[in-house]
Formats: sequence, C-alpha cells, structure tokens
Amino acid sequence: MTNADDGLPPSGPALQQAFEALVSILNDRHVRYAIIGGLATLQHTRARTTDDVDALLAVPQTAMPGLFDALRDRGFSVDLARNIRELRDQGLTTLRFMDVLIDLMRPLIPAYAHVLDRAIKTRVLGQDVSIASAEGLIITKLIAMRPQDESDIRDLLAACAANLDLEFIRAEIESFTEPGDPRRSRFEEWARQSKKGM
Repeated sequence: MTNADDGLPPSGPALQQAFEALVSILNDRHVRYAIIGGLATLQHTRARTTDDVDALLAVPQTAMPGLFDALRDRGFSVDLARNIRELRDQGLTTLRFMDVLIDLMRPLIPAYAHVLDRAIKTRVLGQDVSIASAEGLIITKLIAMRPQDESDIRDLLAACAANLDLEFIRAEIESFTEPGDPRRSRFEEWARQSKKGM
C-alpha cells in the first residue's frame, strides 16, 4: 500500500492487512457484500485518506457465529455475543484489526439492499473485491451526510457524471427522505454543477 496504483490509500500496513483479511474471509465464505466508505470511494475517484474499512453485507443470523469466528482467527478483535447482537438487532457492529476500525453493516433499509444488489466486482491488491457502485456510494453518503460524505458525493459526481444513473439515485433518495429534506435539493444542485464541469 505504497501508492495509488495499489487501490488503497497510503495509510499504513495495518489498513492493507485488515482489508485483505476481511475480503478474503467474505469471499471464502461466499458472503454477499460490498465495500463502502472511503476505500470504495477511492476506486471511483481521486486518492483520499481513510483509516477504516466499511462493508455492507447480507449474512443470515445462523451464519454469523462462523463468520465472526473466522474473523477472530485472522486477528480481528471479536466479542461474539456483542457483535452478533449488534449486527442482528442494530444493523451495525464494529471490530478492530490492530489499530484499524472495521464497520460491518446489514442492509436494514431498502436503499442499502439496492446498493448491495448493484455492487460491482473489481481487483484490488490482486483480490476479487465487491465494491459499491458510484451510485451506491452516493446513496450511502446521502444517508449519513457528514462533512466528508458531502465532499465524497461531489467528487463522485464530478468523476462519474457521464455514466451515473441519476434516476436510480433520485428514486432511492425518495425512499429515505421526506419531500422537504434538504438532501434532495443539495443533490440536485451538485448534479447540476457536475454537468457544467463535463
């Protein structure tokens, strides 16, 4: 993980090891997943810094103990009862791999399920990896809408404007916002700005 050609930002060997171990386990266990967050954004846009790994995954409750056991065997910090309960009931749990945070999310709302359905395959560090599409990332970031998410949305729109399915994004936004939600108008403004820059 020394340069952008690796597909990961230069944030230290622990991030690379965490990413490789997580993807390997998810692939080996045939889990439906999509890497989201900063690492996925990097695959579609410019280099950016990130220090964690975020994954959206569909895993049956009966498969959760085996998944978390496999993660623990590869060096992830696992509290089996807590991680299963959080992922099952709240749709989000956090692990550690050395100093790297790993957020695992279940698609509890339809928009997240659709992001998972539209995940794309790519190669990162010699591994097959399932990552969220640019549209999927924009949706996840509109849901969270932190300052970094706004910056990432604008970058994704600028980098991928010619190929984005804007109608899909708009339909998903309508599924998790009310008509007056400012995220709707902000997205439209950013989309207009990205078209001007094409």
